[in-house]
Amino acid sequence: MIPSLGALLAGVRRSRHAIAKTTPVSALAALLFLAAATLWLLFLGPLRSPDTPSSSGGNTHGMGATACDTTLGEWVRDPAGALPHYTNATCAFIQDYQNCMKHGRPSLDFLQWRWRPDGGPGCELARFDAAHFFRLVRGKSMLFVGDSLASSHVTSLMCTLSEAETPTRRSADGFEHWRFPAHDFAVSFFWTPFQVRWRLTGGPPAAVGPDRQGEVFAGPNDLHLDEPDERWMPAAKEHDYVVVSASHWFARPAVYYRRGRAVGCHGCGNTDGNVTALPPRYAQRAAFRTVLRALAGLDGFKGTAVLRTVAPTHYANGGWFDGGECPDTQPLDRDETADMAEPEGGFYSAQLEEFRAAEEEARKNGVRLRLMDVTRIMLRRPDGHPDRHGHGAGDHGGFDVDCLHWCLPGPIDVWNELLFQIMAG
Repeated sequence: MIPSLGALLAGVRRSRHAIAKTTPVSALAALLFLAAATLWLLFLGPLRSPDTPSSSGGNTHGMGATACDTTLGEWVRDPAGALPHYTNATCAFIQDYQNCMKHGRPSLDFLQWRWRPDGGPGCELARFDAAHFFRLVRGKSMLFVGDSLASSHVTSLMCTLSEAETPTRRSADGFEHWRFPAHDFAVSFFWTPFQVRWRLTGGPPAAVGPDRQGEVFAGPNDLHLDEPDERWMPAAKEHDYVVVSASHWFARPAVYYRRGRAVGCHGCGNTDGNVTALPPRYAQRAAFRTVLRALAGLDGFKGTAVLRTVAPTHYANGGWFDGGECPDTQPLDRDETADMAEPEGGFYSAQLEEFRAAEEEARKNGVRLRLMDVTRIMLRRPDGHPDRHGHGAGDHGGFDVDCLHWCLPGPIDVWNELLFQIMAG
């Protein structure tokens, strides 16, 4: 192991103090050591691998000796030319809107890239190893909470783990459950686009399920920003890991409530001045503050809560329903500017700030709160969306071009590697 700069200087100081008490021969040896150390510092020192934390924070890799920021790096051609862990032929869980292979995506070049964090070999992101993953989670369970992107992450993980064991699957009480009996591991998913208590403004008194996503998307919805969604929060304490995410839906029309009283709205039309217009980031920030602090202080929960940050969209020349497209065919390199459109930039900043604010409370209560920052990584993958290959022919309600979701297999498989790193740390 190459010694640190501090250790070398300490050794030099010790050699210098010892010279006065040594024989001429040993004194000569000490002087030679001093000269060699000086040459090392001047010429070889700059070549050593960094062993200090990144200025932007980050995660600890390996055995904890090197701190790296996995969000800083680049997508590179996979030197191993590795094939994906799964395809639509080997995994039956892939849904149509993710199934770019089924719907004739003309090139599979988007599968030939690997995320390489800055920092050299000590900061490499380990390839996902299903056998190692199962060893870490034996006897445990994991809950994912979020929207369709969270569902995509669950699908990616289930397809990848299916290399080692195909899970059983069932649905109950709004939850989807997968179980790997041979490895004594269970995964659950609960769909909610907001995570706090909500309902369709003109709908039933309770929240609806994913079968009515179209109505929820059109909105407006009533969001109770200071109340965790009681449909899933009590179940969190029954799991060892809880992964929360969701942001894009906050851009939709909604009325915001605190303590049961309307305090603002977004996209809610003419309110006759009775309700204040507020930006979507206000609601998203408040919702994550509520959920993260609820998990940090949840009675009986001593597991790991993970916040997955927003995954950017890549629409060009328009948006979801007005002619937008995602024409890129390769990842962006270092020299290409990657700008994040609003409100996603505000969502990302709010998530980081609310995560930091909840960390101390989680620590005091014995809860591990971890950040899975995918935003800057995915910002450089405009080539990984279904585009027009997330469906077959026919009318799709104007949503013909999808630059929001991700092909499976595809770039979001790296989320499993980031999750694996958090669990192994």
